[in-house]
Amino acid sequence: MGSVVVVGGCGSQAMSARRQATVHTSRAYRLYTHCGIGWAKIDGTFWLATPPVSDGHGNPPRGWGNPFQDGTLRLTTPATAYFTSPAGTVMFRRTSVTRTPIICS
Repeated sequence: MGSVVVVGGCGSQAMSARRQATVHTSRAYRLYTHCGIGWAKIDGTFWLATPPVSDGHGNPPRGWGNPFQDGTLRLTTPATAYFTSPAGTVMFRRTSVTRTPIICS
């Protein structure tokens, strides 16, 4: 069983997943958006939002949930994932970072 932890900058939210992320599969995903959308932790590795998404003041953009946005996560390659919700879509790129990269105040 894999796990997903989503980080928007100032905290994290752990969620159980029924399987590890695999390419071309989609799963329900709750994205942490409180401090803007910069990072997502997928199966133990932090992925970088490309580009990061915010309102310019460290919050999610207008129309996005705060502190979370429910949607779908889909891995399109081993290094690229897309989070899609009614509020919009964010692309994430895999990194080698395994520790929380950003904490906002």
